[in-house]
Amino acid sequence: MADVHIGAVIDAPAVKAKEQYLVTRRFAVQIRGSLAGFAGAGQQAATWAPINGKVGDVFGISDIFESTPDVGTTAAVLANSVLHRVTVLETKNDFPLNLGVTMACVPSEETTKTGHKYALTTIASTHQPNPTVVFEAEASSSEGMTWRNKFPTYNSANLENEGVLQVSGQPYLFVSQSHPVIELLRDNAEHLNADISQQPLIDGEWYKITKQVMGTCCATLRTKVLNKVSTRDLNNFSVQIHRLGNKDWNNLTANDEIISAIPDHILNAPDNQELINTHLQSLMKRQYSWTARLELQYEVNV
Repeated sequence: MADVHIGAVIDAPAVKAKEQYLVTRRFAVQIRGSLAGFAGAGQQAATWAPINGKVGDVFGISDIFESTPDVGTTAAVLANSVLHRVTVLETKNDFPLNLGVTMACVPSEETTKTGHKYALTTIASTHQPNPTVVFEAEASSSEGMTWRNKFPTYNSANLENEGVLQVSGQPYLFVSQSHPVIELLRDNAEHLNADISQQPLIDGEWYKITKQVMGTCCATLRTKVLNKVSTRDLNNFSVQIHRLGNKDWNNLTANDEIISAIPDHILNAPDNQELINTHLQSLMKRQYSWTARLELQYEVNV
C-alpha cells in the first residue's frame, strides 16, 4: 500500500485498477463572522467546507493521478474513503463564547449535560496548541481489513445498487459474481443447504437471487461487518461551530456568556441600560474567528 502525503510525487507511470492509497492531509480551517450574521444565516451558518470544484485538490486526489481527474472521478474516489484518524492539531477561539464543533463524517463523542454532542468543544477566547485525536478507527478489525481489500467499491449505502441489476415487478434480481452478497452466500452454503456456485452464471457475470435473500444478506453484512469498516463519503466533509447546547447565536439571558463579556464598569455604571445595549450591539456585530488545524488520515481506492 502506498503512502501519499502533501507535496508527495507519485512516480508510477499509471494508476492501477483498485489500487489503494493511504493519504495524510492537513487542513487549515477558519470560520469567521459575527454573532448577528450567524443568527440570520440559517442552519448552515458558521460552516467550513471545500469550495466547489476544489475537493480533489483539498483531499489530495489530484496528486494520485498523472493528470488532473474530472469532478466525477474525484467524487467517485472520495465516496468510498476509509477514514482512519482525525486529529485536531491546534485551535484558536476568538469568540467570547464556548463553542461546540461538529464535523461531517466524524462521530460526535463529546457530550454536554444537555445531551448535545460534538466532535470537540473549545473554550471562549483561548488558544489550544495541544493535539487531540477526535476519531480513530479500529485498525485491528480483521473483518474490516478484509472487506477493504476485497470489496473496495462497496459500502453500507450502495450494497443494493452497486453490481446489481434490478428487475421491475419481479421478486428476483441479478447480482454480479463479485458482489459481497455472493461471497456471503458461498461461505454459508452448508448452513443454507444451497451452494450459489452451483447456480447458472448468466452472461458469465450475474447470479439470479430473490429480493428477500438479497435484503437479508445486505442486513447481515451491515450489522456483522460494515459496522467495523469506517467508510465515509468525504465529498460531504465539513466543519461547523455552534454555541454549546445549540443555543441561538443571538440568545441573551441574564447569566449569558455574551452578557459576561460586557466590562464591569459598564455593568456597574448608574443608569447603564443604554450603555449596556450599545455594548451588546457592538458585541453582536463584531467579527470573530475560530481557527483550527486538522490532520486527516484516510484510505482511497482508485
